[in-house]
Amino acid sequence: MEISKNVLVIFALAVTLILETRTFDEYSRIDLPENHDEHFLPHTRQRREALSDQRNYTVDIIVNVSDAEEYQKILFALNATSFPIHLSNNTEIIETSVTTVCFSTGSGFKCNCAKQFAWSYNNCVTYGACDSISSGICKCINAIPPDGQSCRPISELLAQVEYEVEVELNVTDIETLNHLRSLLINGSYFLALSPIVNITHINITTVCSMSNDGFQCRCEDQYRWSCDQCLKYGSCDNITDDTCGCINAFFPDGLYCQSVYQHNFTACPLTTTLPPTTPPVVNECLITVELNTTDIIVVETLRTILSNISYSIIISDQIQVSDINFTTACYPNGSTYQCRCEEPYSWPCHLCSTSGKCNDVFENTCGCINTIPPGGVYCQLLTEICPSPPLPTATLGPIQSTTTTSSTTPTRIPTTSVPTAAPTSPTPLPTTTTNPATSPTPVTTTTIATPATTPPTVINVTMSVRLDLEFTEDLTDKSTPAYKELESGINSVLQEQYNSISGVRRAFVTGFRPGSVITDFVVQAIEVNAREIAEANNNLPSAMESLIAPVLGSVVAQYTSPTSLRIPGPIYTGQTVMLTCGPPDIDVGTISGSVWKFEGLAISSDRIIATTAGSQSTLMVNNIIPADAGLYECTMEGTDLRFVQTGKVTEIIEAPIVRLQSKVSVKCEEGDVPLQCCVQSPYTVRWFDGINNLASSPTEEAECIQHNYQIENCNSSQTREEIFTCRVNELEGYDQTTTLTVFIESVECNNTQYGTGREGDTASARCDAGQEGEKIARCQNRQWRLVQDTCILVQIRLLLIGSQDLALETVPEFVGNLSAAVRTEAAVIPSSPATISAIVDILNNVANLTTVVNENVMEDLLETVDVIIGDDSRESWLFLNSNQTNNASSGLLGSLETLSNGLNGTFIIETQRIQLNRTMFTDSFNAMLNSSVAINIPNTNFSNVFITTIILSTFNNVMPVRNSSFDVSLLNATTNETVPDNAINAAVLLVKITESISNVTLSYNKLNESLSLNPQCVFWNFTFFDGLGAWDDEGCTFVSDINNTVTCSCNHLTSFSILMATDIPPSIRSDLEKITYAGVGISLASLVICLIIEGYVWKEITRNSTAFMRHVSIINTALSLLIANICFMIGASIAKNPLEDDEDDYTVPVGPCSTATFFMHFFYLALFFWMLVSGLLLFYRTVMVFSHMSKSTMLAIGLILGYGCPLIIAVITVAVTAPGNGYIRKNNACWLNWFETKALLAMVIPALTIVFINILIVIVVLFKMLRRGMGDTAQTDGKHTMVVIIRCVAILTPLFGLTWSLGVGTMISPTNAGIHIAFAFFNSLQGFFILVFGTLMDSKIRAILSKSMPRPASGSNQTRSTSGGISSFSGMNLINRLRGRKNVYRVSNATNSSNNNSSASETFINVHE
Repeated sequence: MEISKNVLVIFALAVTLILETRTFDEYSRIDLPENHDEHFLPHTRQRREALSDQRNYTVDIIVNVSDAEEYQKILFALNATSFPIHLSNNTEIIETSVTTVCFSTGSGFKCNCAKQFAWSYNNCVTYGACDSISSGICKCINAIPPDGQSCRPISELLAQVEYEVEVELNVTDIETLNHLRSLLINGSYFLALSPIVNITHINITTVCSMSNDGFQCRCEDQYRWSCDQCLKYGSCDNITDDTCGCINAFFPDGLYCQSVYQHNFTACPLTTTLPPTTPPVVNECLITVELNTTDIIVVETLRTILSNISYSIIISDQIQVSDINFTTACYPNGSTYQCRCEEPYSWPCHLCSTSGKCNDVFENTCGCINTIPPGGVYCQLLTEICPSPPLPTATLGPIQSTTTTSSTTPTRIPTTSVPTAAPTSPTPLPTTTTNPATSPTPVTTTTIATPATTPPTVINVTMSVRLDLEFTEDLTDKSTPAYKELESGINSVLQEQYNSISGVRRAFVTGFRPGSVITDFVVQAIEVNAREIAEANNNLPSAMESLIAPVLGSVVAQYTSPTSLRIPGPIYTGQTVMLTCGPPDIDVGTISGSVWKFEGLAISSDRIIATTAGSQSTLMVNNIIPADAGLYECTMEGTDLRFVQTGKVTEIIEAPIVRLQSKVSVKCEEGDVPLQCCVQSPYTVRWFDGINNLASSPTEEAECIQHNYQIENCNSSQTREEIFTCRVNELEGYDQTTTLTVFIESVECNNTQYGTGREGDTASARCDAGQEGEKIARCQNRQWRLVQDTCILVQIRLLLIGSQDLALETVPEFVGNLSAAVRTEAAVIPSSPATISAIVDILNNVANLTTVVNENVMEDLLETVDVIIGDDSRESWLFLNSNQTNNASSGLLGSLETLSNGLNGTFIIETQRIQLNRTMFTDSFNAMLNSSVAINIPNTNFSNVFITTIILSTFNNVMPVRNSSFDVSLLNATTNETVPDNAINAAVLLVKITESISNVTLSYNKLNESLSLNPQCVFWNFTFFDGLGAWDDEGCTFVSDINNTVTCSCNHLTSFSILMATDIPPSIRSDLEKITYAGVGISLASLVICLIIEGYVWKEITRNSTAFMRHVSIINTALSLLIANICFMIGASIAKNPLEDDEDDYTVPVGPCSTATFFMHFFYLALFFWMLVSGLLLFYRTVMVFSHMSKSTMLAIGLILGYGCPLIIAVITVAVTAPGNGYIRKNNACWLNWFETKALLAMVIPALTIVFINILIVIVVLFKMLRRGMGDTAQTDGKHTMVVIIRCVAILTPLFGLTWSLGVGTMISPTNAGIHIAFAFFNSLQGFFILVFGTLMDSKIRAILSKSMPRPASGSNQTRSTSGGISSFSGMNLINRLRGRKNVYRVSNATNSSNNNSSASETFINVHE
């Protein structure tokens, strides 16, 4: 089939259809493979089991498609199809599956596998994998298989088959066998021969050796011969449990010993045994065996065998060996012999003196004498300081065995000595005696001497060197000529370089590795001279270069210690464990540092800390978890050699988790108070009062106990506390305390979970089984309110700790474990906020570590997320989102965005609540992602672009509905709802693309069709509110809302949704901005005019103290507001908005912004305090009419209040908050900080306090005004009174800043449009109102400006005064102006100022308007 070279996207689609038919004869013309025995084709999945008369057939269809949209249409059509499809009465299609998608890459083709399908290992290797090969499979290859192969089911490819391979090894050297046995005992059993072939276990089962009569085949531990083999070939040990451990034949019938755990042995024929008539007499016999040998290796081999034997050894039903020991070793010493004792044996004192000691005498004994003593006396366990000489015995021997037998007849065991050509010392051979006699006998002892020289321990120093040669596959096979030739040449160089070193036995090659050619070799020595080995290592490169090849780098030499790391035990989770490495048992030079590994990977964790001091290295594992169990390796770098030591932490025990109520409050009433304590099995607990154990009993809840505390005396008038301790039995350090508060006040809160309490009390509740932590509630408004919930599943907490140390190689296994754990606890997790938060933290750790995410990893992660975003988790998310310090929802969305950036390949993943689609497109992309979300990206001019879409259909349960106008003070309030007037009314769509897109159209179906107000197209902005995040509409535009489908247009890609209003009108943001800008502009101009006018009329208008202070207040109020607004504009220009340039650094500059904030804070406070001065002046002149205060005194008070108080508050605010960088906000605006230090309260509290005081002053003035008006019969009608009140409020409100009280309304109802408009209108125009009501409405100012000063009236309108002055402002003057009265005369007692004779009298008042 020819394929066009112009096809750039998808050209082939393999679709698998499974048909069921009852009568295949009708379709026999179709060339299909018939399948009668339920074996499926290699690339198909096994379907549901058909009926007995049905047959299943698989049809492969190849579809050539050159357009991505056509492929998407086919894919969506297949997903939307309902099965089965009936083709006829007896034929139906029961399922279709896309298995393989191939597409052109320009230089070739790639074939990707669909979900649940993969390429076999052979295909991955043959055609080249374009992703990683994991577990012997891959998801993508770089070619189209020419034989029509397609991807096969992963379950089929990963199906494991176990084989047991038996290998015979011919060895004549017992040392080699022991070395092999040691390697198998201490090594790791898991060996990877290839990506698809692994060795999981290696054991030695059978060892056959020559015997006097032929061969004997003995079984290793845990392996046995069956009874029929024992009987057929003859057992050389006893038959027990229908098996034996040795037979007298060589591998009979090709058989080997069988495992006692895996093999069912044939039972032996039954025999009849008469019970003994009398109890057997047990005798202990001491048998001494002599061994004659000149080969020290034989002695050491025997010593090793005896030390590894588990005693007792059953010889027969009546005889067993309980112990075997070496006692004496004799060897030539010149012309005589020396006989040394093994520990803990010694020579009797008389032999030390008569035979001559060759070491010091200690307590009348010695360990060595200079002769072989006559009479068969050898080293003994002495019970006396100087015992009598022992009786002569027949023979000597260093091997002492103790045998228990029921024999009753004396028996003497002769020994045989084998002569040798050279003089030798006698060496004992073990002998065994069995005698079924029935009468008691004495015990005889036979011994002979053996050489006591201990063979030196062979030390292996492993080394490697890199040769500048090309590595070939032949070098991996030791049987090839290339391997043997290179091995022989290198061995000759090694022998020349290392055999001359003192203590070195030999040096030889152990293997080759790629990387040029890395040669591994071993230097065996009985002692290690590190300096000489280091010198030889330095000389080796020149020797190699002259004979073999140049050496790349230096020689790497290391010594692996046979001793293990020092590991304490037992280990419980949560503990801090210290692992100790070293000191080295050989000289490796000066230690310069150490490297620790865990399971072969270097340790890099803040939780696990390594320190090196001197010749030791310590690894401190904090908060240890079960995942920390495994093999640890320490490598200390010496100047001459590397020292390597390993150790295995085999078990980490789950620590006890004590669950109880830590805080309990009860009202003092005589009776019992139950105190319960729980712990998981197998632990148990007890209650204590100090050191006294309290009586307790089990409860109905498993693993819990209860102590009933009895309240007896309630006569006390004071609250008292009792502390009780619940301790884990037989395990120190695991206990919890309960504080019981007994109060006498009335109960305000009461429920079954937290008990009783007073207002403000806190109480706790224990977590459910399997969790740790506690729930803490506070009694508020007669209800217990949850304020803290730390109950977290133990398994998830352990995974959270493990995720902090996660290595990239272990991510797939880890996320698989996480998904399995979350799905197992899916019924509990949604109701646990702490567990959900921990899972989000785990996902963040994985996302931050992983750069490439394959389909399997992403599927496990999405299955985890699916559990925590359901409807049943809504309450938990509300609790988390109400906490200002918790950012779980934004963190979850951020981790998904990070993970989507690292996706590799094309695939679809679907869970119950999430749908991920990663695909490619050219130029444009238009798709209905599911039934509720559609996306359209037109005309991008891009080719082969990857796009990832993730639909989170229930993320409205997760994400808070706060937007950019959200009031953060609502966090941690009594309600968990953050913005109740908005709702997320669509699925959340995450879109990621490998190119920059400036035009995307999104369509959503509403979740709640009853909501229709104010649809907002929004994306999640992670930068809002200091990283808490909020919904933002920057760059997104609402297009339409038709038939409950909202369409949006955006110029960028991220995580989108729609917000809809629940009970507020459309957005008023643009209107508020217009009002603010216009009002501030008018105010600035008005304030400048006001200051100019006040300066012009100042001399004429300030003749008395009251008028003077009134205009001083107006001028300073206007000046403060003018400077504050100018500083605000400067601060706005300094701060940067992240939405204007999302790639810029939007953090405000601390220095300039702090300066602008300080002056803004100071002058805004000055504005309010000068308004307070105006209010107090009016109050003073209204209430205290006859009091008088000089100008200087009033001015001093005004300056102190107007500028002194603001300066003190502003300076204290800086001093308290600036050292901790909490004075100003960190971003978005130059203003006082709120989130960290609440510095904004230094502005809010004084301002609202002043507004409140001025409101009270206005009320007092109105009251005084109305009382004076009550006596005026000319104006007693109610209508005129209302007019007076309105005029008074209208004039005083802007002058006293009463409009700022609307700010309280904006905080209480932040979405109320009317309050926002009124607040913006009145306060932005405050400067204009000061000009109008404070300056222009003053009649005297108007007269001065119009150059027509008011003249005294004639006739009855004249007023006589003792001082003849006219006041431009007083309390009564203002009241009469407000009431609209003209030419009103009042006569009262004159009170002149004694301090200021030049001032006008204010007793007689003439009001003109």
